[in-house]
Amino acid sequence: MSPEEKPGLEHYGYLESMSVLERDMPRASDLLLSVSMCAEVYKGKIVDLALAASEELRQMAQEQEPLWLFDTNKQTEILNEAEYKRRFVHLDPTLEEIIKVITRGGPIDIPNLNGNVDDTSENAQMSMLEMENSAMPSEIEASRAIGIVLVDPINLVNMLMDVQDQWSCVFSNIVSKATNLGLLMTGEDGNPNKALQVMTAQFHLPSPLVRPREVYFARYSRQLDFNTWLVTDVSLESIFPNPLVQCQRRPSGCLIQGLQTGLSLVTWVEHNVVCNGLVPQMFRQILKSGVASSAKRWMLTMERHYDRNATVKKQHDQPLEQPLQDNNIEEGRKNLMKLAERMVRSYNAIFSSCNENQWMPLRIQGGGNNFAKTSLNLDARGTPRGVAVTISTSVWLPIPQKDVFEFLRAGENRCKWDLLSIGCMTRDELHISSARDPANSVSLVMVEPPNGREDKSEMFYLQESFTDTTVMYIIYAPVDASAVQHIMEGKYSDDVVMLASGFAILPFSPEKTNFPEDILTGGSVLTIAFQLMDEELSTPEYLPPHSVLTANKLISETVSLIKDSLLFNSVC
Repeated sequence: MSPEEKPGLEHYGYLESMSVLERDMPRASDLLLSVSMCAEVYKGKIVDLALAASEELRQMAQEQEPLWLFDTNKQTEILNEAEYKRRFVHLDPTLEEIIKVITRGGPIDIPNLNGNVDDTSENAQMSMLEMENSAMPSEIEASRAIGIVLVDPINLVNMLMDVQDQWSCVFSNIVSKATNLGLLMTGEDGNPNKALQVMTAQFHLPSPLVRPREVYFARYSRQLDFNTWLVTDVSLESIFPNPLVQCQRRPSGCLIQGLQTGLSLVTWVEHNVVCNGLVPQMFRQILKSGVASSAKRWMLTMERHYDRNATVKKQHDQPLEQPLQDNNIEEGRKNLMKLAERMVRSYNAIFSSCNENQWMPLRIQGGGNNFAKTSLNLDARGTPRGVAVTISTSVWLPIPQKDVFEFLRAGENRCKWDLLSIGCMTRDELHISSARDPANSVSLVMVEPPNGREDKSEMFYLQESFTDTTVMYIIYAPVDASAVQHIMEGKYSDDVVMLASGFAILPFSPEKTNFPEDILTGGSVLTIAFQLMDEELSTPEYLPPHSVLTANKLISETVSLIKDSLLFNSVC
């Protein structure tokens, strides 16, 4: 067998080339160093930038037409770009200098990072409003959404400002990584009013084929009146230029207004300049449309999180059938939902990106778009010790997104696609739904072995299914019977060991000029991600041929089972 034919892993050319760009981009530590070492030079500029962005966001959140128009196809508000430019855009200082030299001659004073340059003009402060990157094609993504969230304003603001411990957890389906690089202003009177921090975050779609967007920005919280707050994000490229940045945040964030105790009216604004770069065709349209990072997606995610907190407090949920015998069933349900929340975060973390742990394609016949990566777990609480292998793929299905979601989330269908459950009886043993949207639910799926199979015992899968208006998720992890009993007795769940796997389903709407006739009807894109412990001679840098073959077989056969079942159901 030639080296080219040997099964194994290699760096994917597209991802490898992107990592070169990533290495050239300013590191989070470099930005923190710039802020801390040149505080007098940069701190004032960042403060001015944040204040200007906050005022722009306030106006964008409060105004109606002609600034905002309702898109009936997307069912959301979109920005009138011409009106926005007329109202807010100022000339970039570099462009202004070029115009000056053309009209009157003389040297060009181009803004740079030299601390000796005193560039404090209004245009320099407002240059974040004109952030299109001339070095590469860019697109504008702008939308607005309004919703009611089951939390009071101050707790909502505290969540948004606690980037690493709360914000990244609440939005783990969108934010795969977040780091607070520095706190420039701490707020006043023990609350987050006028708090300003510099941070970095990765925004992702759940697929190994789509690289996360990395953004450096400032976040500023401001209290407008007793019960009204504004939390604003704005990119820092106007102060720390980088021609390779692929996503910049124009003033974005949310206006939060208290309604009554425990309720907030939130207006969320998303406004980004992006370069989608090398994107596979199956994802091109969803990125181009802007729905992947729409305000509505952020809003529904936040509503779902606080709905979930309210559901944990409910006392009247009942199991679907054969309730588990327990002396403290309500406390057990709460623990189950906490465990499910940890499971969802673990699954979403699969799609984070770093130079040390990148997706690599399987060099194996039939590997197709199957990718894998490995990680070493030693001390992470609630995670098995050893080398974990993650394998993932994204495939197009000629089935509507909602039909795929309903099929995969139903406990009784698990035996139709799960290789370990074929021939078994599967069902939802416990089911807890959200009051706002029953599709958002946590369930306990029981797998009963066939009669006469005394060598096999019953097992459980903890499962959470939900939608964020763009992506529909089914995330699960095997949990043994003793752990289920431990949880349902109301005992601590943080020590329960689990590895999350699951599905993410996106809508597919092709551009007719770029696709064959047989897929013009649309359908969906299904991403599958499995995590399993490898007992071979695997290391974080090496996956043996046998493990590659096993991983490829697992995901390929699962895809085939899902396709066959869905296509059969669509014909019947």
